[in-house]
Amino acid sequence: MRRSLGRYELTRELGRGGMGVVWAAYERDQGREVAVKLLPPRGPGAERGTLERRFLREARLTSRLKHPGIPAVHDHGSHEGDLYLVMDLVPGRALDSVLASDGPLSVEHAADVARRVADVLAYAHGEGVVHRDLKPSNLMITPDGEVKVLDFGVAAALEPQPGETRFTAANATPGTVVYMAPEQAVGKTVPASDLYSLGCVLYELLAGEPPFTDASPFMLYHRHASEPVPPLAERRPEVPDGLRKLVEALLEKRPEDRPASAEEVAALLAAWSPARTQVQSPSGMSATTTFAHPRLAEMAALCRAGHPARALEEYEDFMATPGLGRADRLAARVGAALCSGALGRSREALEELRSVLAEQRSLLGPDDPAVLDTRYEIAVLLVRTGQRHAAAELLRRLADDEEENQRAEGFRRGRSRSLLERLNRMT
Repeated sequence: MRRSLGRYELTRELGRGGMGVVWAAYERDQGREVAVKLLPPRGPGAERGTLERRFLREARLTSRLKHPGIPAVHDHGSHEGDLYLVMDLVPGRALDSVLASDGPLSVEHAADVARRVADVLAYAHGEGVVHRDLKPSNLMITPDGEVKVLDFGVAAALEPQPGETRFTAANATPGTVVYMAPEQAVGKTVPASDLYSLGCVLYELLAGEPPFTDASPFMLYHRHASEPVPPLAERRPEVPDGLRKLVEALLEKRPEDRPASAEEVAALLAAWSPARTQVQSPSGMSATTTFAHPRLAEMAALCRAGHPARALEEYEDFMATPGLGRADRLAARVGAALCSGALGRSREALEELRSVLAEQRSLLGPDDPAVLDTRYEIAVLLVRTGQRHAAAELLRRLADDEEENQRAEGFRRGRSRSLLERLNRMT
């Protein structure tokens, strides 16, 4: 087997599928590791010049996408008959591997992954690029919990124009049938097709399997186009009604019946996937106040990375530490409550945070960032438990306090106002 591609030394195979083989490679000129995707051989009789020109055109288009959630494309071309893309080498695990080993994600983690993907789609659609092959194996979870969307433009490059011969393996329709929108299966791909695929992915993150899984491609086409989606509530009863309805809206058969944009989907998902806040050192310095223990940030990161049960156990062990300062104990109680919420115990988490808030105000003062964070998390839990009126009232007061509070810097400024606006749109 050949181990080089021009200036790229192929070091190990990372994965393969119907749309190519991905290798880790060493780029000698730059002295760095990259990922090289080799596209599958052309189909019999394919017009090589036409197809290669269109592939390179699509590669140039996608190489201009600049977003933290999209690996950068460094190079593309043809070498000894093989078409290739050279991209960032993304560390971490593909989402299909995560699902296979760990099972369905927590409601909060699933919504957070989908929100991040929707953010990427909103950007790409704004640049005129549709993904066309969104699926768990094209979504990477990095070690720090970020989500990267792979293979932008590859399906577009393989989609034949009228009169052209396909050059995908076995002349198949570009994309993956298990996650393919009904209109895409008949050659009419639009931005809303990506939203349908995102709905299939989110369904799988919550239920453990996609909505339709028949082995026959023809039957899958038929089921996506004409059969009702199996009720998510039967496979995962604890999914909040609002999130379940959003999944159903994403999986509408007609593109015009789905949400209007990926940006709208990201905004709706934020109600179940609030941006996690780093546990910070208490800033109210008094005789009883200590700086936050370094383990608090580690446990918060563990919960954010999709391991709330393990993080909860660590929080409980931490709170049993002899001589633990009061501020650290309160911060740990907040973290443990958020883990409980991520595990679906939203009402239990809400009651705990309300209890903690009273003590935080007494110890740290009403303007401390930790107090503002707890109030925000309470509002999010009110939304998730269906108490939207109470959540709106809390967010209105909190938004004013955050805007007036000089210590509410960075991500705190505007977050409550933004969530309130999303809540108003949802209602």
